[in-house]
Amino acid sequence: MLDPVELHVSPSCYECISWSADGEIALAAGEYVQILTPRKSTQKQKGSRSGHSKKEPEWHITRFRANIFTNKEWPTIFPQDRDNFSIGPEISPSSVVGLAWSPPGLAKYRRCTLAVLTSNLILTFYQIVEGKWTRVAIVNKALLSQFEAFIPDEGPRLRKTNIRAFAWCPPLKVPRGEDSGTPANSVPGAESRWGSQILAVANDANDVILLHVQSSNAAQGAPTYTFDLLSLTSVHDPVGNYPMVHSGSVLAACLTSKLRILSMSCGPWCRRKTKEERGACLVTGSVAVVYGTKLKIIRIDATLTHDGQGPETSYRWNLEATSTEDQQLLGRLCNSHTYHRPVEWVRSEESEQCHLAVSTPGALKIVSFPRAVYGGSDTSYGEVQTMIYPLREESETATENEIMHWEPISGRETHPRPITALAKLETAMTVACENASAVPTLQFGTIGGIAAAIDLTGSHIDDSLSPAPWKTEFDAMRERFDIDHDLGGMAIGRVWGLAAYDGVVAAAVTLHPGDMVEYRTGAQERTTIIFSRASLHAQQDIPAVFQALPEFTADYLRSRREAVFGFILSSLDHDDRNPCYQMIVYTAACCALTDSQNDTLRAQAREAFEWLATTTGVDLTEELAKCSGSGNMVEAKPTEQLNGPGGHMFEKCDICQAGIAWYSAQEAQCAKGHLFGKYLNCPLE
Repeated sequence: MLDPVELHVSPSCYECISWSADGEIALAAGEYVQILTPRKSTQKQKGSRSGHSKKEPEWHITRFRANIFTNKEWPTIFPQDRDNFSIGPEISPSSVVGLAWSPPGLAKYRRCTLAVLTSNLILTFYQIVEGKWTRVAIVNKALLSQFEAFIPDEGPRLRKTNIRAFAWCPPLKVPRGEDSGTPANSVPGAESRWGSQILAVANDANDVILLHVQSSNAAQGAPTYTFDLLSLTSVHDPVGNYPMVHSGSVLAACLTSKLRILSMSCGPWCRRKTKEERGACLVTGSVAVVYGTKLKIIRIDATLTHDGQGPETSYRWNLEATSTEDQQLLGRLCNSHTYHRPVEWVRSEESEQCHLAVSTPGALKIVSFPRAVYGGSDTSYGEVQTMIYPLREESETATENEIMHWEPISGRETHPRPITALAKLETAMTVACENASAVPTLQFGTIGGIAAAIDLTGSHIDDSLSPAPWKTEFDAMRERFDIDHDLGGMAIGRVWGLAAYDGVVAAAVTLHPGDMVEYRTGAQERTTIIFSRASLHAQQDIPAVFQALPEFTADYLRSRREAVFGFILSSLDHDDRNPCYQMIVYTAACCALTDSQNDTLRAQAREAFEWLATTTGVDLTEELAKCSGSGNMVEAKPTEQLNGPGGHMFEKCDICQAGIAWYSAQEAQCAKGHLFGKYLNCPLE
């Protein structure tokens, strides 16, 4: 599995990470976007004379600035009246508040284009041009050209062009075969291989707009993007957003005028069986949006028609679409709850079930219904399943009234959105599959540190939450942060974003003290990206025998002392990168080195030291040199090595943070003389 990546930045928004189909990771970090590109390994992992070799980084890391606009790109906007002008976006530093990679096929060489939304409500496209990340399109300009013809006033036109949220629809691919009008033995066109790219955006006037995005990549220089407006649906139904406020009051009118669409997600395409003429492809899709505190679903009816022009092996298709608010699909399912961002569709082409996940106060709600209901061909609700998963505190001392998890109120809010008085459950979600035939899993994490996952099978939904595959490593990082900063168990971890690619899940997390006001300079900012397999049933990061070690009794250890450590030292083919696993292996090897006379066990200890040196890059020359003798002592490590790469393996004094020498499995003493008692009640004789 990939090693964690630590970046010296802080996330600037929720859902701050996106992973493209090309394998590149983008992270929103204030004024910049960090790009992680996989590095091709060229160095063979071979041990040197010292028993270790320097490990190559797994990623190329670069960044570009996204908050600088010229007057030609976006002109200066002067103050408008209070109904059409928001001073927040105008005076903001234009930090990154959202990003997402497009499906493959839009950029040069059929790669992915990165869409970046900044806090001045401008959505831009970026891709590599002549070796540099370059802004290649501004979506707001396309909206301006569409609205300036029939909206003469600058104020209302400004609200129409400001973008609050966006989402990429799945590529709309033309199926091959007789039904689509494309000969089966012909060379498939771009519409069949890559599909039509559709971008859904929500503006400041609460319009859900569908744009057909096309690009013409020049041989040299920046490409040219065109945006065709397919449909526009206005969402202006504030009923139910503020039930505690009198509907006819001045306060209610003021609050409803400030409602905005804050999050959106595009669902899968469902092909409709019709008796239309040959050469036409009709599909249905949906866009789910969080409008204030309520959920809205926009139904999309798209039609692809073959224009019949061009050579026999080249086919062009015309795309048309209409959209309406789907009251029938939403009516009996989602109107009785309060919802927050984000919302996520589970896209599974093979499954007969569609799932919609959205966060509610203190819980996660998942609605599952047949594709016939999703596509509009069936109006019955008998097979619709609705599951609500309360997020509960893990504290053993919590009472029944305190067991519900509530997110802490935070003063950090970079996205210009309406202010609310309640603490929201900020959640990051992603859908991942181990392979094409595997069951999709919905994995999510909250800003309060909750990490869980749900298996979404074809016929039912799991009744309970499962730990996320990356939760073990996340908890180990939080525990290490708590010990290093002497927080007494009050360290907290925050999950800012999740992304999935090719059966692997990446989580962007940060660590903080939980019992004090935190102050950090720019040099102290840290964001860690951790990786794990997507499957909930894959082998865990720590083998079960290691998880059960604290439950072993002293009598069992006395009877199986060398067998236990022999098993630990012989399991190096596990190839794990978990810090806790590495510490256990190092501890077992030191016990064998200092107290055991078994030649086989000492040979296994040598192999363990060599594996640790190669894996972590730490210098273990002393340990390797003493493996040939007996009754050796491993000296305490200096401060530079304790705080350097691989320093998590070494024991540190809880009192003075000095290194601890290994001379016995029964007791230990740090470099400054603090003595510690038996770690085990059995000598390794």
